Amino acid sequence: MYNNNTNTIYALSSAPGKAGVSVVRISGTNAKDIFSIFGIPMPMPNQFKLARLLHPKTNETIDNTLVTYFKAPRSFTGEDVVELHIHGSNAIKDLIFQILSQQNHFVYAEAGEFTKRAFLNGKLDLLEIEGMADLINAETEFQRKQAFDQMDGKLSNLYNKWKKQIVKNLSYLEATIDFVEEELPDHLLNEQLSEIKTLINELDIHLNDSNKGERLRDGFHIIIAGPPNTGKSSLLNHLSNRDIAIVSSQAGTTRDSIDAYLNIAGFPVVITDTAGIRKGRSSIEDIGIERARTKISEADLVLWLMDSSKKNNQPAPESIKDKVIEVWAKNDISIHKNKEVSISTKYDVGITQLIDIIEKNVEKGCRTEGNFITKSRHRDAIEKVRHYLISSLEHKKNDIELVSEDLRSAINSLGIITGNVDVEDLLDVIFTDFCIGK
Repeated sequence: MYNNNTNTIYALSSAPGKAGVSVVRISGTNAKDIFSIFGIPMPMPNQFKLARLLHPKTNETIDNTLVTYFKAPRSFTGEDVVELHIHGSNAIKDLIFQILSQQNHFVYAEAGEFTKRAFLNGKLDLLEIEGMADLINAETEFQRKQAFDQMDGKLSNLYNKWKKQIVKNLSYLEATIDFVEEELPDHLLNEQLSEIKTLINELDIHLNDSNKGERLRDGFHIIIAGPPNTGKSSLLNHLSNRDIAIVSSQAGTTRDSIDAYLNIAGFPVVITDTAGIRKGRSSIEDIGIERARTKISEADLVLWLMDSSKKNNQPAPESIKDKVIEVWAKNDISIHKNKEVSISTKYDVGITQLIDIIEKNVEKGCRTEGNFITKSRHRDAIEKVRHYLISSLEHKKNDIELVSEDLRSAINSLGIITGNVDVEDLLDVIFTDFCIGK
């Protein structure tokens, strides 16, 4: 249990600025002092009480407040927590903070300190904390679902299940070294190695997810590309429903990448207008074209625009054909017939069909159901777990010490994801399964 007897922290836990209601959160050993400081009757734990907030020096009423008390460890931080639901006036908040700053052992909370205490007190693990942060920042429905699942412990449960299995495998293997007198079955080693092979297969499936979870968290990236003056900026403006890119009949007016952030069918989408691909006419245009090529190579989907009014068009590079949709723009003056995706931003023709195609690609490329990796930090750790498990199978069967060391490294790598590494888990399994120490 995290313990900091000297500091009780306080801060606004609701959004800053004027509001109908704001919430002041106080957490720590001295949190209950709030009731005597402001002359508030102490409510029963987990219940709201309406009370007058009184100035400790003048006894003047500061505000009418709803106050609630969460007794440790049944609180967000695991400590005593008091929350004051006040009217969201800056004057009220400033006065309360001024009074608290003058109290012994009270300090203004650092960024993320309430959540940090929740982690140190075992109320949340790192995965759940990251999920909570993603939930706060979620802008689309599927982002919300993914973030809530992670905050709710679904990923943690999966990784803890894997950790529990490796701990069990390691414990059984180490028992062959330390507790030979227990007459362990001869097939024990083979069973553990077989379970490790099965787990490696599960890790492979988990890693082979096409980055769907990360893509949903960070946004599905679509690049509008093609030769100059094909209507790329017009399409960006049309899709985003605002003029964010300069539109001109002069080729090469887009020199840098311009992003628009959209919500398409509940998925976060970043659409980027890029410089037209051609041989640059200036050093500045060359830089823009090179940036466009980089963006195209990193994109999840490329809308390659072709000019329907021209006989000859520059096709998309072969290297990106697997993620390209050819879009024939300016179809109101088209000299081409029977093109699959044909649009006119000027007359709003074909845009709905194009959006339907984009939506299908986005849905296919983003996570919808299942436990998906959401951060590169998690992916790196899982890849290390896989590496150590494979290494453990490459040792000779009688090299139990080397196998055990690899399994310990795998356990630590899993623990890094959740922030929970506890070697005492090994003793728990040994005592339970082998009845040692009775």
